[in-house]
Amino acid sequence: MDPQLQRELAQRLADAEALRRELQRQGRDVSQLDQAIQGLQGATNLRSLSDERAAKLLQTQVDALKNFEFQLARAINGQKEGVRVGRTGDVPPAYRAWVDEYYREIGKTPGAKKPPL
Repeated sequence: MDPQLQRELAQRLADAEALRRELQRQGRDVSQLDQAIQGLQGATNLRSLSDERAAKLLQTQVDALKNFEFQLARAINGQKEGVRVGRTGDVPPAYRAWVDEYYREIGKTPGAKKPPL
């Protein structure tokens, strides 16, 4: 494996293990992270990422880490099931009327006649 990639993988593995220790200290479930760490440890033995199986294995571990990160963020933020898009929080009162007007305008059917003012 490329020495630079090998160093990068070793650093990410060390970061994941440090995160695991901290989360376990906080009493959080780290089982998903454990699985991803084991996969990364297995990936350190890969000779080359030009092999399709090796690249797929590494991509699987990256996806597992992304999933864990998403679940952790939801747990920390106290979000319930479901997808949330965009920013959270209220619009400042001074801008509320403008935001409401914006959504009314973009919600209008294109080409529809506007009522007279």
